[in-house]
Amino acid sequence: MLVSEIDMITPSSLSECLTQLSKEGRKHRLIAGGTDAAVRMKEGKWRPDTWINIKNLKELRYIKESEDFIHIGPLTTHTDMIQSPLLQRKADVLVEAAREVGATQMQNMGTIGGNIATASPAGDTLPALYVLGAMLELTSLTNKRTIPIEEFITGPGRTVLKENEMITKILIKPQKPNGIGIFQKLGPRKAQSISIVNVAISLTMDNDRNCTEGKIAFGSVAPTIIRARKCESMLTLGLLNEELIQNIAKIAWKEVMPISDGRATATYRRDMASALLERGLYRLIRRWENQ
Repeated sequence: MLVSEIDMITPSSLSECLTQLSKEGRKHRLIAGGTDAAVRMKEGKWRPDTWINIKNLKELRYIKESEDFIHIGPLTTHTDMIQSPLLQRKADVLVEAAREVGATQMQNMGTIGGNIATASPAGDTLPALYVLGAMLELTSLTNKRTIPIEEFITGPGRTVLKENEMITKILIKPQKPNGIGIFQKLGPRKAQSISIVNVAISLTMDNDRNCTEGKIAFGSVAPTIIRARKCESMLTLGLLNEELIQNIAKIAWKEVMPISDGRATATYRRDMASALLERGLYRLIRRWENQ
């Protein structure tokens, strides 16, 4: 497809964008940073009748806090998240994940809304959003609904988003004062690499090395991001010492459901999921003790 063949409109407001999405008879797709769109078009995919360029809708680019949630606009870039003092204090796992999204240019252009809507099992910010209990506000011209991110993504590249809807807000639960998180990724190269396996871990600790609550989410090991609930249930069994951490990592090997593809075999992914979780837990405990 030549650039001259692409039909693109640029709405000046959210209401104008929603009006365009509500029009029947044409297939629309939103574009913001374009980091995923460029790849998909080269692959012969994502060929809508009209692209709707929402990059300049400043009302959808923000990070702010309310009494119960942190609110993130879908056009917030990965760089915005990396540089946010609020996220650094209360959602460190998301900041770490954003740092792993390709090179600096991709972090500057790519948006959190785009990363979510693409619904790739390897999306780096997605495991972090899962452990932060993310809720997504989906808006059409006539309706608005809020659903958990785990219900939003139904398979590789598939979501429950309707043709006349768009993501207008991401809500995450801030980490508690005694909370701590980490994101671990294995890729073929240090930068600009698609994850072979990634994992996000969020723990709430007491004054010792006991975990009172923990969440773990893996990417690239199933058709969607998965919560490792068996591993999570073991986090609160006692002191997070070497023996318990190694036992949790062994359960991860059984809990993930990877496939073999051109980047890695299923067995290798299982091994790396276990290793990344073990390393991540060790690093979190050391970080907690050094606070």
